[in-house]
Amino acid sequence: MDSPGRTTARRIGRVLARWIPAASLAAAGIAALGAPPPWPWVGIVAVVLGMASVMLQHRIHLLEGSVAETRIEELEADGVELSESRDLYGSLLSSLPVGVVASQSGRVVYANPAAVEVLGERVTQAGAPMPGAVREVIEEAASGRSSSARFSQGLPRRVMEIAARPVGEGLVLLHLSDITERSRIDRMRQDFVIAASHELKTPVSAIKAAAETVLMALEEDPEVVSSFSGRILDNAVRMSRTVSDLLDLSRLESGILPLEACDLAEVVGEVVERFHAARPPIEWEAEPTPVMGSPSYLALACRNLLENAVRHTPDDGRILVAIGAAGGEATVVVTDNGTGIPSDELPRIFERFYRVDEARSRATGGTGLGLAIVKHVADLHDGRIEVESSLGRGSTFRLRIPVRPPI
Repeated sequence: MDSPGRTTARRIGRVLARWIPAASLAAAGIAALGAPPPWPWVGIVAVVLGMASVMLQHRIHLLEGSVAETRIEELEADGVELSESRDLYGSLLSSLPVGVVASQSGRVVYANPAAVEVLGERVTQAGAPMPGAVREVIEEAASGRSSSARFSQGLPRRVMEIAARPVGEGLVLLHLSDITERSRIDRMRQDFVIAASHELKTPVSAIKAAAETVLMALEEDPEVVSSFSGRILDNAVRMSRTVSDLLDLSRLESGILPLEACDLAEVVGEVVERFHAARPPIEWEAEPTPVMGSPSYLALACRNLLENAVRHTPDDGRILVAIGAAGGEATVVVTDNGTGIPSDELPRIFERFYRVDEARSRATGGTGLGLAIVKHVADLHDGRIEVESSLGRGSTFRLRIPVRPPI
């Protein structure tokens, strides 16, 4: 860097180089005016040229000053615009829900808040710990190839998807996305397909085997034909129930709720009437309970609660249904003294195809979808389903929905 004295000397040198030639020319012309002819004429020309040169240099100086001032203003404006753009891009990167990381020569030089949340506060410090999958994709991208991977961390476990690409000499851009919910939905979808296929495969296989037996025994053993025809009918009914429940779930998952004013007591009463021949018989008590909801969906939920109670209560047991309203909520309570549910099973009983007792549920014709349907109906009505149960003592289910329409 130049010293102040050297900078001043350089400026003086530029001034002298600009003005001395013109001044010297003018001075020589003035001196020639007193000489014998023809030097006076030469002196006049020299004076004119010198004065013209001085005026021209002055004009150039003014123009250069104006240009310099304009350029300074332009540079200042560019600087302000650049600062504003930098602040804008910084705000945008900071507000992104996905993590963004810039790595230069293997070292993290930038990480937005979403990335810091995943990788830790020390992510930009040399030697900071980093998940192995992140290091690997950065190294591969630094070699000139785009790369991606998944990793999980934390409690509860979060599944992250990362992708890196080279964007310059030694510079790698990395982004991280939280796909925990997407992974959970993918697993649920896969489990659902497997479970549905299994549920349909079992009765279809039974129908196929029974039909083949009937064909072989059609002429030789009428009793076998009658027995296996009953099996065909039972499995066809079972398969029909599974398909019907799947269709009900599909309609509920569409999220469309046709609202209308109805009396919950009347809706449940009509459902109970269909169980008049059930064993054990169903007792019920109700008071008028007006609500805004879907009568068909509410009836569907109550039917599944009653089927569940009948399926798991012995013939000499007791099932009680009560309907009422309090605190802005309408409640349907279904209580039985049947087999009950182990406490460690309670968190999963509303999952599709989940059965507490596989053998008993299959023997009694359960599809494993009934309680999942009840939960969907409750959710659609902005309500909830609660359960209390003791193994060997019975269960109580409470379907609660607000009296007002869901928002």
